[in-house]
Amino acid sequence: MGDWDFGGIAPVLLLVTILGIKKFVEWSKARRAQPAEIEPDAGTEPMSPDMQRLVKAAAAGRADGSLLPPRDVHDRAGWDRYWKAQLKVGCFEQGFSDMMSSDPHLVGRLRGRGARTILCVGNGLSSEASSLALHGFDVVALDISAVPADQRLANLQHPGHPARRIPGFALSDGGVVTLGGSEPIDPELCPPIHRSPEHPNRGGGSLSSVTGDLMDPELCQGPFDVVIERRTVQLFPEADRPAALERLVARLADHGTFVSHEHRGYWRPGDSRTHFAEAWLTERGFALDAWNSGMPAAEGRIARLVFSSG
Repeated sequence: MGDWDFGGIAPVLLLVTILGIKKFVEWSKARRAQPAEIEPDAGTEPMSPDMQRLVKAAAAGRADGSLLPPRDVHDRAGWDRYWKAQLKVGCFEQGFSDMMSSDPHLVGRLRGRGARTILCVGNGLSSEASSLALHGFDVVALDISAVPADQRLANLQHPGHPARRIPGFALSDGGVVTLGGSEPIDPELCPPIHRSPEHPNRGGGSLSSVTGDLMDPELCQGPFDVVIERRTVQLFPEADRPAALERLVARLADHGTFVSHEHRGYWRPGDSRTHFAEAWLTERGFALDAWNSGMPAAEGRIARLVFSSG
């Protein structure tokens, strides 16, 4: 898959392979104490000592709070510490989040609506912004912390980075990636998120990074054809979420698509699975699109709402 956005994603995939998704979810919930030893299910390969250390470090980071998002969503220094801590243990949370977010239908539906420009808000160390650029879109990744952009640039500057094997790849002094032409790209050089054989990766896209608070209306003014936020607005105090949504949709084109992802890890069968932004968006005339349904053929704005748990 490569390391388009961060180092350490390979341990996530290896951990999921060894333990299985169900056990990985169970492990991710075990946040109260550092385990003495992680035992795989019978019949699976034992984890290496390096993997054992990563798992223990990740569990310890959950316990001491270093791998938890800062309580104040506007705390830039807190987010810097958070992402640096994630990088140290291999970004388990981000890797699992990308797996949960992957949607093989998204690229085709955005192309069908004529989308070209995309703003990924609170992208952090996710591979989503890179993946969408490798699908031919012009993407801007906005995050309050400079750590993700710095890590991405450091990765791209490495001569062995997979992007450097893509025809037409160029990296500007400002860290902007451009992919010349529109030819298909080998999927093995691309992150797996949103991968689909019906809508292969292709050139012609670009990726740039902006550091700043999404509440600053001067940043990334748009309008963008698509605005994506995943597990970001949900971190705001409930009373502040409408203002955050206002800032995001203000950057959206009149015929734009807004993607919002809520992850509720404490959800249990029988609880409501209503996305927190559903009523707010409906009141403002957005046509709502459920997770696994086709996008409506509306001419106005569409909201693609994602709800995950686990």
